[in-house]
Amino acid sequence: MYFPSYDAGGVCCEPRYLPKYVDEQLSLSAFVDELLLGPMTNRYGRVFPRGTKAEYCFAGDDGQGGKTLYVGLSRDALFAGELLSVREEVDLLRLNIVKNFTYLNKIDVAIDGVSVYEE
Repeated sequence: MYFPSYDAGGVCCEPRYLPKYVDEQLSLSAFVDELLLGPMTNRYGRVFPRGTKAEYCFAGDDGQGGKTLYVGLSRDALFAGELLSVREEVDLLRLNIVKNFTYLNKIDVAIDGVSVYEE
């Protein structure tokens, strides 16, 4: 998992071992929940501010043979964290997901029910 670093001024990788679920939805939800808990080391910061929760997290077919991940975050994600702006937080969330779930074609992130930064 990638987290912002207090020391390096960028992002750093922290190895995290999660259970391997047969169910794709469980794997995605567990990964996002674990990422929102934050890093295990005190030299890295959180991706989103403390209290941010995943309101939903599921993958669906995009109609073109690929998959789209839909992630809904609580209102707490709107408050910029210590190290990153809200835009950078969303980008880092996407980076973490893409690096670990390469079969996803698109990631749609919503905060407080509103889709943000569509790409």
